[in-house]
This record gives sequence, C-alpha cells and structure tokens, in this order.
Amino acid sequence: MDMTIIIASAAVGAIVAALINLIGQYFERRSRRKELLLSKAVEMAIERARFTFDVAKASNASADIPDQAVMAATYYQWLEYLLDRGKLPSTANTKDGGS
Repeated sequence: MDMTIIIASAAVGAIVAALINLIGQYFERRSRRKELLLSKAVEMAIERARFTFDVAKASNASADIPDQAVMAATYYQWLEYLLDRGKLPSTANTKDGGS
C-alpha cells in the first residue's frame, strides 16, 4: 500500500472521531443543562410553597399554595429564558414574587 493512503486514512479517521466526540459533548452538555434547570426549578417551587405556608402560618391567614408541578414548570421556563437572554421574561411578574 501507498504510505500516503495510510496517512490520509488515519487523518480522516482522527477527524471523524474528533467530530463525533464534539457532537457527543454538545448533547451531553445540553442534557446536563436541562437536568440542572429542572432540579433548580423543583427546588424553587418547593421553597416557594414552604415560604407561602410559613407566612400564612405566622400571620394566621389562609393562603393559596399553587401546585408545585405548575410552579416548577414556570420556574423552569423562567430560568431557561434567563440563561438564554440574561433577563426574566415579560410574563414574570417580579413585583409580587413571581406568581
């Protein structure tokens, strides 16, 4: 065999392997980002419900605690928007804490 064919084949193989590795890293990072966003959104929803409960208990008032799944979904959307654009979406009402 010609030595240039062997070297060219090795170079093409290395380039293809590097590209496959980069694509794999991209998908892994994207997946980990979504996992982290979901984890933090669930934590925020739980803390929001706990805070609302504590305030209502301390003030002897009734409180409407939103469904934690709905709040987690909302926080997920807000965090994703915040990471992508650097600000909260216009639908986020920051005056009353976001609900």
